[in-house]
Amino acid sequence: MVRSLLTAVSAAALLLGATGAAAAQDTAASVATAQAEAPREPIVWDLSDLYADAEAWRREYDAVSAELAGIAAYQGRLGQNARTLADAMDLVSALGKRSTQLFVYATLRGDEDTRVQENLARRQLGNQLFARLSEATSWINPEILSVGERRIESFIRREPRLGVHAVGLRETLRFAEHTLTSESESVLAAASLPLGGPQRIYTQMSGSDIEWPTIQIDGRDVRIDNQGYALNRQNPDRETRRRVFDAFYATWAQYESTLGETLASNTQAQVMNAQVRNYDSAREAALFANALPVAIYDQLVAQAHAGLPTLHRYFRLRGRMLGIQDLAYYDIYPDLLSYDATYTLADSERITLEALTPFGEDYLAILRQGFAANWTHAYPQEGKQSGAYVFGAAYDVHPYVLLNHQDDFNSLSTFAHEWGHAVHSVLANQTQPWETANYATFVAEMASTINEVLLLRHLQANAPSDDARLYFLSQELELYRGTFFRQTMFGEFEAQIHAAAEAGEPLTGERLSEMYLALLRAYHGADEGVMAIDEDYALEWAYIPHFYYNFYVFQYATSVAASTMFAERLISGEAGAREAVIDMLRKGGSEQPHDMFVAAGVDLTTPTPYQTVVTRMEAIMDEMDALLSRR
Repeated sequence: MVRSLLTAVSAAALLLGATGAAAAQDTAASVATAQAEAPREPIVWDLSDLYADAEAWRREYDAVSAELAGIAAYQGRLGQNARTLADAMDLVSALGKRSTQLFVYATLRGDEDTRVQENLARRQLGNQLFARLSEATSWINPEILSVGERRIESFIRREPRLGVHAVGLRETLRFAEHTLTSESESVLAAASLPLGGPQRIYTQMSGSDIEWPTIQIDGRDVRIDNQGYALNRQNPDRETRRRVFDAFYATWAQYESTLGETLASNTQAQVMNAQVRNYDSAREAALFANALPVAIYDQLVAQAHAGLPTLHRYFRLRGRMLGIQDLAYYDIYPDLLSYDATYTLADSERITLEALTPFGEDYLAILRQGFAANWTHAYPQEGKQSGAYVFGAAYDVHPYVLLNHQDDFNSLSTFAHEWGHAVHSVLANQTQPWETANYATFVAEMASTINEVLLLRHLQANAPSDDARLYFLSQELELYRGTFFRQTMFGEFEAQIHAAAEAGEPLTGERLSEMYLALLRAYHGADEGVMAIDEDYALEWAYIPHFYYNFYVFQYATSVAASTMFAERLISGEAGAREAVIDMLRKGGSEQPHDMFVAAGVDLTTPTPYQTVVTRMEAIMDEMDALLSRR
């Protein structure tokens, strides 16, 4: 139970951070203009649903902090009887839920205006509370294991209150061979903050300490930081794109050695953790947390490589449509066609409802409820956190949605994506107790990505012209390039650097660049003459924050594969398809993620889901070729 609880807390925070980072870097590139355009009519969330005000938050924080000491009263007593175990589990669960809600408020208030030091301090207190909760409960898992599976199972049968804790208790037992003594677990819990130092250093360095260059674009000075790069790499002028890439990666290159040490330290920390916990590898340790077969990872990489000819066909189509014969890496991001449609927030709500009708009325009713309530912070404003995310961990309240809506297509797509997370949270919280409501990222990304697929298929079916249909078809290709192939490439790089660390090989910045460049060239067809990859762009590994998230990114790729397969079934009206997906979302964390997918009809250890992506890409390009031939 405790492992499940604390994993749920950290997963909620990680989902928040990763979702925001992905949106800021690859999904919502228009965020770079967020500070310049004030909304006409602000739409902000109502945090009084969590706490009346900051003083109420502080009172609850102090109360939870004081009650943590009560956990120690149960040490050495968990095996006495079922009632004592239930009392201990109830206490830890309640404190975990209250700590999570405190963290949700601190995060949301902080992201409204990241410049406010009071908000920064409150968020730090929230993180510290989690660390203290982890330390206070570090003895529980070893003690549960010492009690033994037979006695724990007998307690579950005798005590009804243990029903909600059964999944977590059995998870603890599943980790038996990877759980240390209570003293060792306490040491590792206390070490969690310093071991997270490399990620924090990277975040601070990339976010505020690097001196980013300024270049002239269209007669104005443009700062090429992370957001400036994300926006201007799409510039329709090819020479401008080249200058943006060159300026951006030349800056990262100045820190290649330092950032190499940072990523190497993070990687070595994961390897150390896996070794002391008796895993064969850091990758196995990361996947074991959600009982994911390593075969999923291997199958994903193998099928992505098998599908590279289709990806290369797309790159050749891109070159043809852009009128470029010598395609380069900086030619990936500009739109293939100009499409200037405007999508207001009201448009995004209406179109999302239309696109998601295959889910049925129960799903749509949750969307309408959320749209009508104050769950969303919708528009950019000065100091606001960039990107987009959903935080659905406040179990007794509702999900909160952060957007930076710019009234463009990216905003529409991001809107549909994030509301997939929100509905997932509502469905899980409606059906599951707190102890099993939290869902794994492996499932969460499917719940959001399927909305993107359904949105694009809806827009294609209702496109007002051939050019509009071409645009939406090209956007679906981009979804697969960026989410299936690109994220698999990231996942392969992550597997390689951990394997190198486990083999005792040095991971210098230069070595990381060599490894990343080889993957860039393989995925983008450099040897086949598809695309030229300048070696200076090998520093892209330094730009990707997800490499500090410990085997996180591969789940984007598996999710879009599963989403595509589910979407095909929903659109075709296949019997039982809707119920299979909705039931999966309602399960929260009550079952293992892989088992949920298999029960819903998608087995990610097999080639079929990944081949569905490749088949869909080929069909899209066949249609685009036909449309282009009659232009």
